[in-house]
Parts: sequence; structure tokens; C-alpha cells
Amino acid sequence: MAATQVSTYDAILALALRLSPGERVAMIRDLAGSVETDIGDEALLDEEPLTDEEVAELTRIEPMQPAEIVAAGLLGGWEHLGITDGAEWVNEQKRKRRERRKW
Repeated sequence: MAATQVSTYDAILALALRLSPGERVAMIRDLAGSVETDIGDEALLDEEPLTDEEVAELTRIEPMQPAEIVAAGLLGGWEHLGITDGAEWVNEQKRKRRERRKW
């Protein structure tokens, strides 16, 4: 990745981490859907593979202090995402995925 791409990514990630857990889940779904759409795009094939340093940076884990966890809104469970029945939610996600993939 070029230096400007890394700084743009870092800036976007910092903003995304300010979102509520539910908003982050929605963003992840949207991003995953966009990747499904772009998989056939030749532009993805032109990207250079990640370097060992980039992989190390992306997989680095930095533990958070309890106050940081609370401030980031990372507490709670499924109910904070509006999910009352886990199995029902999973089945709904599968149904939506099948609908998106219909030819």
C-alpha cells in the first residue's frame, strides 16, 4: 500500500471505530457486500500483494484498557444490535445473501 492509502485507511478506520456496535456491524455487511460485487472486477487482480510488514501491522493486536472499551461502546450483547433470536437472525442473513446472489 502506498503511504497515502495507509493514512486514508487509518483515518477511515478511526472514524468507523467511533460508530456504535450496530452501525459497525451494518458497515461490515455493506463492505462485505461490496467485495462480493467487486470480486469479478479486474482492478482487484492488479493490486500488489501485501508485504510481510503490512500483514504484521494488520494483524497486530493492541489490548484496550477497560475505560477505552467502555468509551468505544464495546459492551453489550446481541440485544444492542436488535437481535432477539440468534438462529432467526442467521437464517435471515442467509436468505438475504441468497437473494443478492440470484442471477
